[in-house]
Amino acid sequence: MATSSASASSTKALIILTVVGLLVFTLPTVLVLLVGMIPSFIAYATDRRKEKYKTLSVGCLNFLGILPVLTMLWTKDHSFDMAFSLFADPFSWLMVLGAAAAGWTIFLIAPSVVAMFLSARIEMSVERLKKRQTKLIEEWGNGVSGNEDNG
Repeated sequence: MATSSASASSTKALIILTVVGLLVFTLPTVLVLLVGMIPSFIAYATDRRKEKYKTLSVGCLNFLGILPVLTMLWTKDHSFDMAFSLFADPFSWLMVLGAAAAGWTIFLIAPSVVAMFLSARIEMSVERLKKRQTKLIEEWGNGVSGNEDNG
């Protein structure tokens, strides 16, 4: 029992050392991600649902908005100066915040769109059932409709 506990703690320590080692070499990337993903952190902090739909929609599109900025950082010069100059560029902020805004929009509009489609589908089902009921009444009489007493 003690061996598995020691093994688990050594694995945990190895993972922590690996992450810290990677962070040291990728600090400009981490800086850009931390600053650029602020809308996602806000979405997570305000998302009260267990499913975290808000976090998912905002986070995915926010990451897509930060990806071109990260690509510029990686291809030009992976340094703090480049990271700061990318965030000094309004176009970078437009991409990042515009994508996050698209995520918020999807989160806010999607339930209404789904409700409209479900409502239309239900109405079509009701119409189909009414036509079927009319055919049954024509074939079998009013007794099958349930509206008439057979008493």
